[in-house]
Amino acid sequence: MLQMILTVLLTSASLALEVQAVDTNTSPIAGQSDSSGVTWFTDLPKAQARAKTEGKAVLLFFHGSDWCPTCAEMERQVFDSPEFVQYARRALVLVDVDFPEKEKQSEELKRANLALKGRFNLTQELGGGFPTIILLNGAGGTVFQETGYAGGGPAEVLPKLRWHTDTVASTTDAVGFKNLSVEEFARMAAEKKNVILDVRTPTEFKAGHLPGAVNLDVNAADFQEKAVLLDKGRTYLVHCASGVRSVKACEKLTRLDFPKLCNLPGGFKAWAEAGKPVEK
Repeated sequence: MLQMILTVLLTSASLALEVQAVDTNTSPIAGQSDSSGVTWFTDLPKAQARAKTEGKAVLLFFHGSDWCPTCAEMERQVFDSPEFVQYARRALVLVDVDFPEKEKQSEELKRANLALKGRFNLTQELGGGFPTIILLNGAGGTVFQETGYAGGGPAEVLPKLRWHTDTVASTTDAVGFKNLSVEEFARMAAEKKNVILDVRTPTEFKAGHLPGAVNLDVNAADFQEKAVLLDKGRTYLVHCASGVRSVKACEKLTRLDFPKLCNLPGGFKAWAEAGKPVEK
């Protein structure tokens, strides 16, 4: 009898340890329901490998879990919602990029998260740039990036994600452009042989633009007609306001057989916030 009791206790302890075991490459975000069935990675390369295997997009969530009220509201209203969970299971691999003030993180994770913040040109000011969501295709290209949350729940966020994930399949296997940091973009912009291509509207362009930039509105009816007249032997540094339209422009130019395209995730906003020169 005693042996049976010991066996039961040992088995229960073993099961408890298994339940408590945590994958160091995954982490539920604050407020995430245990029953949701979605996993949040903390390692972007591993998340991208999973996304490639499963034919999904990667969604990064930049937030401050224990100090940012807007972030907490977005987690509760959007990421905990049944609508988002259902969509994420089908189309997304999730990455939690957290910047807590009180919660402990390993030094390795802190460095990795800071590197991601710099890579996607989020403001380096304390508390700046949160919450931000970024959607990547299978090749690591940014197809959508947005900072802020207005409190609209899944109805505010999901239509944007669904629309942009429709483009992921076409760019998963091959992408015809390279994403650059602000500093890389600035170095290449300084080379006169390269063309700085601003694909915002003429109104946006007149309000302020990169020195020497050429304006070609990607949403204009004659975009393709004008684009085919450009010299395909040049390198084009493509940007818009925040990095969404520039991806669209790069995709269009790729289909027109432009071989040298560079994109600026974060766009003109990231350029200006980095203190780079702007002219009117």
